[in-house]
Amino acid sequence: MAEQARGERMIRIFVYMMAHYNNRYSVADIMRHLDIREEDLRSVQRDMHALSEIEGGYIKRSVESGKTYYQVALERANKLIFPEFGDTLLHFMFLQRIANIYPATSNLIEDLTKRITQDLPIKEQSTLAHYAKELNGRILFMGTPPSVDENVGKNLPIILDAIRKKQKVQISYTDNWGTLTNKPRIPLMVAINHGEIYIGCVSQHHPDKTYALKLRRIQSVKLLRKQFIEDPKVVETLRKRIRSGTLLSGDQDQQEEKVVIYFPGYAKNFLQERPYHPSMKIKELDCGDIHVTMKVAVNGLLKQWVMYYGSIAEVLKPAKLRQMVLDSAKDLVKLYERKST
Repeated sequence: MAEQARGERMIRIFVYMMAHYNNRYSVADIMRHLDIREEDLRSVQRDMHALSEIEGGYIKRSVESGKTYYQVALERANKLIFPEFGDTLLHFMFLQRIANIYPATSNLIEDLTKRITQDLPIKEQSTLAHYAKELNGRILFMGTPPSVDENVGKNLPIILDAIRKKQKVQISYTDNWGTLTNKPRIPLMVAINHGEIYIGCVSQHHPDKTYALKLRRIQSVKLLRKQFIEDPKVVETLRKRIRSGTLLSGDQDQQEEKVVIYFPGYAKNFLQERPYHPSMKIKELDCGDIHVTMKVAVNGLLKQWVMYYGSIAEVLKPAKLRQMVLDSAKDLVKLYERKST
């Protein structure tokens, strides 16, 4: 049981560091961020040493003024694997984790992970396979299930089977407005966004359009006999929408733009812990405040993220995002003025 606990803790640490690859951490930092007990200090020190010793150099260790720090060696990893290294590894590990929690999905997961890596050069496929082998024993000890409805245990295997066999599925689904629909769908891949699991699908009426279904809202799934022909261009479009953060937006052709947002300095840690997008970077100003920059699609999802921070966030670029926030703020003022009279 102790070995299982250690394996789960190591993967939690690794996933956290991959998700925050721009930052460096001491053992104390890791324990604080992951809420690990003080009495486990020596165990975490051993975990960090083991992670930094994995062949391939994915976690680097450095000493500064007598204090030891750890950070994802992303520059080196990029050369070994592929540009979206952090994201792809998280997806890869997530799928392995699902295979452990729901054994019925094991064969399907193996096929799906091949889909993730099939476009990589042979050398990079070998590197990823070596990496997976190194951590495989510990991935199997992941014990905390994703925060999804219990129906995932019976729905996900069917969806993965449909992706593997290129067969349509009949899905009973509840949308944002509470409306229940029951119709055939064409599933292409599984995606993860801010802790939620989504099924990326292609429209049957508009074959060049893609959309997403939230897994927790799927009531039932039935595998249909009718197969579909997978268009590689549509699959790549779906991948691009996932990377750019537009998967959940209705606009299919949103272009990425440079976004600059001002924040006071005290927001830095929270922003680092909850980045909106992998391209997000934090620049510290001489005055102690910060500028957050990223290259993403400017849409309602981004506007909501900015407004979540209220008056401490000010959009500097682009002008249209600034106007979107301003318009929503005016609507809020009107709403509350009307309610108070």
